[in-house]
Amino acid sequence: MTKTIKALCVVLGLICTLQTFIPAKGENVSAETDTLKGVWAATVFSLDYPASPTTNADTLRADADRLIQSVEQLGYNTLFFQVRPASDAFYKSEIFPWSKYLSGSQGLAPENGFDPLEYITQIAHKKGISVHAWINPYRVTASEKDLDTQTDQSIAKKYPTLVVKNSDGKLYLNPGEPESNRLVIDGVLEIVRNYKIDGIHIDDYFYPSGAFPDSETFTKYGGKFSDIGDWRRSNTTALIRSLRDAIKNENKNIIFSVSPCGIWANKKSNPDGSDTSGIQSYYDYYADTRLWVREELVDIILPQIYWNIGYHTADFEKLAKWWNDTVDGTDVRLCIGQAAYRAAEDTDPASAWYGDKGKAELQAQSNLLNSLEGVSGYSHYRLGSITSSPALSEFITNLNTEKLRSFTDTAEYPWAEDAIERLHAKGIVNGMGDGTFGCARQVSRADFTIMLVRLTKQNVPFTENFADVTEDKYYYKEIGIAKALGYASGRENNIFDPAGNITREDMATLVYRVLTKEGKIRKEDPQNLYKKFPDAHEISEYALEAVVAMVESGYLSGYETGEFKPKGLATRAETAVLLDRILQKR
Repeated sequence: MTKTIKALCVVLGLICTLQTFIPAKGENVSAETDTLKGVWAATVFSLDYPASPTTNADTLRADADRLIQSVEQLGYNTLFFQVRPASDAFYKSEIFPWSKYLSGSQGLAPENGFDPLEYITQIAHKKGISVHAWINPYRVTASEKDLDTQTDQSIAKKYPTLVVKNSDGKLYLNPGEPESNRLVIDGVLEIVRNYKIDGIHIDDYFYPSGAFPDSETFTKYGGKFSDIGDWRRSNTTALIRSLRDAIKNENKNIIFSVSPCGIWANKKSNPDGSDTSGIQSYYDYYADTRLWVREELVDIILPQIYWNIGYHTADFEKLAKWWNDTVDGTDVRLCIGQAAYRAAEDTDPASAWYGDKGKAELQAQSNLLNSLEGVSGYSHYRLGSITSSPALSEFITNLNTEKLRSFTDTAEYPWAEDAIERLHAKGIVNGMGDGTFGCARQVSRADFTIMLVRLTKQNVPFTENFADVTEDKYYYKEIGIAKALGYASGRENNIFDPAGNITREDMATLVYRVLTKEGKIRKEDPQNLYKKFPDAHEISEYALEAVVAMVESGYLSGYETGEFKPKGLATRAETAVLLDRILQKR
């Protein structure tokens, strides 16, 4: 979504929705798509693929076909496919051994040269589904039991000086060792160079805990840092920055995304944090995910907000809004990771996720995300959990294919519903955060003026403004431009009345001036207007020419009563209809 349109949506109060454009993809997928509608398919412990470890190529191929068929039937357009669950590979690699979760034994390749990543990417692209290769950068073993199954091909055996055993009994690459990051980067470049993937995706694990045994490494490399936590965060940020640079140097169209835990920091720990009290990526995993957004080190940030709206420890609504504010002013796209698995698996009747409550929770979350202009998509964890529940599968399919009405109040405005839905589908407008569009709410003169200036992408210098439009106001620049261009004219004593609600005749006048300057509208005979509307004589003299032209050109119409109501205040529904007509004719 361009910054122009995003700004337009903000000032109108027609807040941008999930629908936005995602960066260019691989060769077999169209360059643009709407909302990122993603799903994670986990391979660790063979959760989603394969059904069970095997080397049989026909079985692995059939399992892959079923996986992509499920993604397609559920209406997802993006698959986050786990290709490196534990320093191993679901693809042919010169660096990492074949995964035991694929073939049953680490280093054992599938028969007949079958390559799951190559095959899944190929068949997904034929169906218009993007494939993002999902890796865990530092984990060497996913279970303490795996310690005894490391072969000579394992990272633990090949690079013993880079691997440490954590207090949880698992092995990890030591992020403080520069060669660990080099290994991760080389592994990613191997994927980017050899496969027609659409993205590289990293999940939420960095340092596993504050008890990570790296004191000797800190002594060796942390000279300029007085705090080991700051040094650790510097290490993970260095990895993200280096990965971004390496990926973009190789292929600028590859999307780089990170899916951290939903809480960056709690407000009680950091004043810039969220009003929550859960595990924090900044302090617990030493991942400064907010910095990565502010410095635009990723294309997409996809925080895993796996809690319900109103949950006291980590409220989904508070966190979604915190992340929405965090991406504001950046080119980073915000997508939200949602716990669809909880709606399928929660067995506690008191839970907000139990039974039909789980689907209601996901719908409420969807309505909330639709109200946040910075949100451009979502992803559900995980595929197998969803397909295990027919009821949830049906719900997700309806959600992804937009068979559900976007807003609960648009049915009361049938003359505006299609326009609102079109704008909503294009990422132009959104609702009020409560599931409604707010059709009857009114629009201010300032917001409507900004909409026109931003819509036409006009940016000219100006030296003066209206007396009541001061530099500290959010609308100062756009109203100044509108005045300089002759779009906006004030009232007596150079007063614009920015906070006043705009009337239908003033709305017509502003749009008419823009369209006239662009050569897209012409003067019309006012006699037809007097025949159409019995209240046409109430139109102000300054607005008559504009109203006539706007009506005759099909931009504005009257009410069922036959009146035009020139002095009536424009509503969000009316503004959406006008906006839709302008955009469709541009």
